[in-house]
This record gives sequence, C-alpha cells and structure tokens, in this order.
Amino acid sequence: MVKIVANSACDLSRELAEQYGLTIVPDMVVFSPEEQYRNALDLEPEQFYRRLPSCRKLPTTAHPNLDQYMQAFASVGNCEEILCIAPTGKMSGGYSTACAARELWMEQSQTPQVTVYDSQQISFGMGILVQEACRLAREGLCAGEIVNRLEVLRRKAGVYFAMESLEYAQKGGRVGAIRVLAADLLKVKPILTFRDGLVRDIGIVRGYRNAVQRVVSLYKEKARFGGEVFLFHADRESLAQVVRQQLLAIDPEAKIHIGWVGAVIGVYTGTGCLGMAFTEK
Repeated sequence: MVKIVANSACDLSRELAEQYGLTIVPDMVVFSPEEQYRNALDLEPEQFYRRLPSCRKLPTTAHPNLDQYMQAFASVGNCEEILCIAPTGKMSGGYSTACAARELWMEQSQTPQVTVYDSQQISFGMGILVQEACRLAREGLCAGEIVNRLEVLRRKAGVYFAMESLEYAQKGGRVGAIRVLAADLLKVKPILTFRDGLVRDIGIVRGYRNAVQRVVSLYKEKARFGGEVFLFHADRESLAQVVRQQLLAIDPEAKIHIGWVGAVIGVYTGTGCLGMAFTEK
C-alpha cells in the first residue's frame, strides 16, 4: 500500500486531504521573525488576503524543512511505500529538501520506502497530480506505477489564470517595475500559464474581465470534458461562482471544485487572481 505526502503548496483543502487520506506538510508564511504561521493550518487563505493589503512589507513563505518532512514520513502510519509529491524544483527548494529528507529517512529506516516526485507544478496544477496519485494509491498501484501515470498526466495539466494587478508579482521580484507600469497605463492583463515548472505569459487582453473570459475560452479549446476542474481564486468567490456556471454551460459533466489560492502563490498574485486547472485533451 502507498501513502501520499505533499506539501501545502498544492492548495488542496483540508476536507479533500482527509477524503483522499493525504498527508499535508505545511509551508510557513512569515510576516516577521515573531509572526510565522503554518500555511492553511494556523493561517487560512481568507485571513491571509484580509491582512495582505495592510502589510508594509510583503510577507515571505518558506517550504517545509527537513525535520517537517521527516515527521510527515513518520506520521503516515502502516504502509509499504510513501510517495512524496513536491512543488516545482525550478521555483521552490521543497523538492531538494524532500530528497534530502528521503536520503536521511532511508539511512535511519529501511521501511517504508520513500519516493520523491517533482510535480513541476504549484498550487492547483500540483493539486491535480496529488489528487490523481491518491486515487491510484487507493486502486493498489505501487509508487513506481503511480509515478509513470503522473508523468503522462503532468504533460496534460492545463493551468491558466489572470490577475487583476501585477503589483504583488513586482514586489516579489517576479516581474520588473517597468513592465508593471506599462501594463497599468495600458490597462492590459496578461494571460498566464504554468507549464514545465515555470510561469509563462501566453497573451494579453485589455481589462480583467476580458482576461477571465479568455481563460474560460481556453478551457473550451483545450479541456478534456467531463473531468475534474479546479477553479481557483484569490478572494474572488462571487466571480468564481459566475465562472463556474459558464464552465458548466460549456461542459455540463465537469466536476468543478472551487478553491482558494494559498499564501505560497498568493504573496505574488495578491487579491484578484482567478484561474483554473484541468486535464487537457
């Protein structure tokens, strides 16, 4: 039997984690040396976004440390294997830390065997892979077989989103100040995707609502209909509900989960991000 471990950057809710038997290792959200919170445990996304606009200094996040991964491996209970799914190694140190924890674990204990997998995703793109791994584990596949399936799914993970403002991305060093200024002056919004471990822009449109509609059109063009869809937002619940109805009009059989973008990505998006993660054709 395989147990799945993932860090909180996957943004799956506590309810879904319990449903799937998933062990979540929390990232840390750091407002100051005196104020550090476990992501989605001590600090829910709603609380994070309420506080974010009043922060004079942008909070930071830290991936789980070696000890936290070791504790997670020890907590999973009786199983033959552990599959630890990490966020993209191109943007986070979580993957390398998880690998170091695996080496230490295998030195100290021969069982259960631990496999670490780089999702090359973050947030709900990672969530798609984690959810599938949990499902395959329940079907009785071994860790190697699950990884083989994830390799296929990873190439088909479609993650597309738009942001109301690039302000927080600029503060976090993800885009330059000149580019943010130009976007604000022209009132254009980039359409962003997450693929091969990195964020990329695939076009621009004028106005946030038009950007959201472009994301909806990308679902219509690219999605494998009837599958799982994570419709994610950063403090835009009412807009997400509107988009949900639009998606159901396009794909009535879609299984849509509405979720909050967690703090790990939220420090760069700020409020107003909306997008979706789904399996492409």
